[in-house]
Amino acid sequence: MEWIKILTLIRLVAFMVLVYLALGWLVERYSRKPNSQLKGFFRLICSPVTGPVARRMSKETPHQRVLAVSIGLVGAVWLASIVLAQVVR
Repeated sequence: MEWIKILTLIRLVAFMVLVYLALGWLVERYSRKPNSQLKGFFRLICSPVTGPVARRMSKETPHQRVLAVSIGLVGAVWLASIVLAQVVR
């Protein structure tokens, strides 16, 4: 029963991170100002996830691509937690 609680917590946190990354991706895509405060805010909020991903990619990789890869990784964690919760039950 304790595994279900842990997996539920992982699922919730992954979903919240996924929402923030998606919002950051939308801001990067549709904001026209290169140095806008909104872009800076979402880069700061998403940096705990995008930082490690960006370090493993080349330095020339655009931030929008780093966000897309981060969304894929967090989405995989979210889906894995859903599947594992079903298996454990």
